[in-house]
Amino acid sequence: MPLLLIKMINKSRGKILGVLALFLVMVWYSIYREDSFYFPVQENKTTCPLGEVERKAAQLIGNYTRDHPLFLQLKDYFWVKTPSLYELPYGTKGSEDVLLRLLSITHYSLPKSIQRLKCRRCAVVGNGHRLRNSSMGETINTYDVVIRLNNAPVHGYEQDVGSKTTMRLFYPESAHFNPRTENNPDTLLVLVPFKPMDFQWMEAILNDKKRVRKGFWKQPPLIWDANPEQVRILNPYYMEVTAAKLLNLPMKQPRKVKQKPTTGLLAITLALHFCDLVHIAGFGYPDSANKKQTIHYYEQITLKSMAASEHNVSHEAVAIKRMLELGLIKNLTYF
Repeated sequence: MPLLLIKMINKSRGKILGVLALFLVMVWYSIYREDSFYFPVQENKTTCPLGEVERKAAQLIGNYTRDHPLFLQLKDYFWVKTPSLYELPYGTKGSEDVLLRLLSITHYSLPKSIQRLKCRRCAVVGNGHRLRNSSMGETINTYDVVIRLNNAPVHGYEQDVGSKTTMRLFYPESAHFNPRTENNPDTLLVLVPFKPMDFQWMEAILNDKKRVRKGFWKQPPLIWDANPEQVRILNPYYMEVTAAKLLNLPMKQPRKVKQKPTTGLLAITLALHFCDLVHIAGFGYPDSANKKQTIHYYEQITLKSMAASEHNVSHEAVAIKRMLELGLIKNLTYF
């Protein structure tokens, strides 16, 4: 009986080894697919699509150029050669005096760590609800430049949104009351000026002057502990490009019908003008019929809160989808 059993095992050995080999191949393939799905950034570390963003952006943005500085500089206002054509948020016409004082205490350059990069891989992190439970934090942290918006928190949400912040775009009403708590020590704090009062608020804060209290739709921080060396003033040129070229908005609108781009779409536009790779995460709003779905990953407000805003979110969604179709940007979350 033992001899018969041994003979049967010997005859089946080839089949057993074959099944085992097939099983190991299936396990390897499964792991390989998981890795490629959950870590889409890794493949971009070996090659850099230099020039690809510029080429595709030119298809979407008329007269696309990278010649304009990202941030406003003192020299451009100390000796004004070409006055701005538009008032804020699309130009600086009428705000030159206060801007001159503000630019004398802030900076305009990019950190050397970014300037020396041969390839700038950027992630623009929106504030959308779809980031919640996304586990995208580790992936977001792998990018060279991480751009965040307004007062969106990082602490407590690191697993989903990451912890790295290269620059944060904000305006006074959206400024976090303590910028040191939700940013890295070297984060650039980029003021997006919508109105002259925004310049006055920033100047008063940094020079410790009497605070500006009127002219805001929501009271901004009266104490804002930030290092002036980390503060930048966004060039309104990028707001103009976002409005005129991506949303086809007129630069001069009737007072009752004013529409402005969101900070999120503005951040994508900015990235398209200095990055070699642009990925986005956390963009998109709930369906208009879903009135109970929250719009942010960190608070409970719904789409109803956008009703009185000057933003056309459906119009912006079309612009972002067009960028995705062109391969100009890639999405790390669903849209």
